[in-house]
Amino acid sequence: MATQSIDSTHLRQYFEHLAGNTCFMDALQTTSDVDKKLLAFGDDPGLANTVVHLRLLATKNDGLVPGSLKEALRVYFVQCRKKKNAARSEKRTIAKALGLHATLPTAQSLAATGMVKVVIRDHFDDTGYKRGTLLVDCGNEDLVGSGNTTLSVPVDESWYVIEPDESIIFIDSKGSVSLAVLHGKCSKHPDLLTYVNSVIDEAVNDRKGVRPTHGGDLIQFGWNAGPRHARVFAEGTLSWNLLIASLPAEVSTSCIEAINEAGLPSMTVKGNNSDSGYTLDLPDGSLCFSTAEQAPFEGYMSQNYESPIHTDQLYAPYAMNWVTFHSIVDPDQCQLHGDRSSGGNYVDVSLRVVVKCATDTVMVTLSLIATSHSICADNWCDRTRNCNQFFKTHQKAFDEAIAIEGDVKAMVTQLAGEKE
Repeated sequence: MATQSIDSTHLRQYFEHLAGNTCFMDALQTTSDVDKKLLAFGDDPGLANTVVHLRLLATKNDGLVPGSLKEALRVYFVQCRKKKNAARSEKRTIAKALGLHATLPTAQSLAATGMVKVVIRDHFDDTGYKRGTLLVDCGNEDLVGSGNTTLSVPVDESWYVIEPDESIIFIDSKGSVSLAVLHGKCSKHPDLLTYVNSVIDEAVNDRKGVRPTHGGDLIQFGWNAGPRHARVFAEGTLSWNLLIASLPAEVSTSCIEAINEAGLPSMTVKGNNSDSGYTLDLPDGSLCFSTAEQAPFEGYMSQNYESPIHTDQLYAPYAMNWVTFHSIVDPDQCQLHGDRSSGGNYVDVSLRVVVKCATDTVMVTLSLIATSHSICADNWCDRTRNCNQFFKTHQKAFDEAIAIEGDVKAMVTQLAGEKE
């Protein structure tokens, strides 16, 4: 029914009804979502079904609208505009602080800042350290049982130990990045770290670990998870964009090229058909980055994870990590003022480098090399990280599924729906 055909008496009654509706007026004053039921008045289809529609209706029939309703509508849309502008400003601030829209930094440009050290160092072809060997930091040998094969690191003075406040890039003799460790990329937004850690904590406690024989927890998340995993998807996408923007361009571009060549779909959740964008559900409100790149096919989250020496078989040249939290639980027991380490450190065995764990550290390592995480005693420290790995086994499985089933995305979508 057209607005002009509504009886003026009926319209006046409608406006007076809304002005006298305490729930409706409170919703306007607090800029809350207005339920369609609050706008109802009989069965007249010509009346408003949204607040925007109500404003149009009130504007065209200004003389019929009570002053209290006019003022409430004015306040509502002023506050909506302020919230929208604040969200835009916050997104710009976050994007600028994290470098999400900046030109990707090269290893040379990072070194030119004076805050990132560059070391020329090649991998050692024959380390003599066998896969499956447990690593402990020197002084922590008592943490390992007598029947286990162990290696204490650093082994000797030829090893390099990266301190918690040290940002560094290792480049081999051919000019390629072999390891990069960069600190404080999210230092201007500790609220984002808090958000990320809350999502990881929830995910780790809600899912079954994929490495049950290793210490700590390691969980996998990825393409086409159910709607209840939207927060994990958003956190994984934020992590991916931060890593790409922070790490040397030589690393980021080579990984992106490998991912595109593999032909695997981006990470998403059921019902989201967009090729870009994600929403962060922050305590102060949601922020939607509608044009941001979505994360790759798979990702990992971990808490207090430990692993023996191993080699990851990846289809991309690098693996990426973001340590989002590290805290010493008991400094006295850990004896940090002596020769003992808190443990839980990343170790590149082939490069002979120990990376001491620290909050807000982005790191990239070459695939197909021997790596590990050193053992930590229970309750010595807490640590959390987000990882992007690109395993060949998943690429192979996807390719085989395409060959057999054809439309893999439709198949997985159907299976996810049945599981939900």
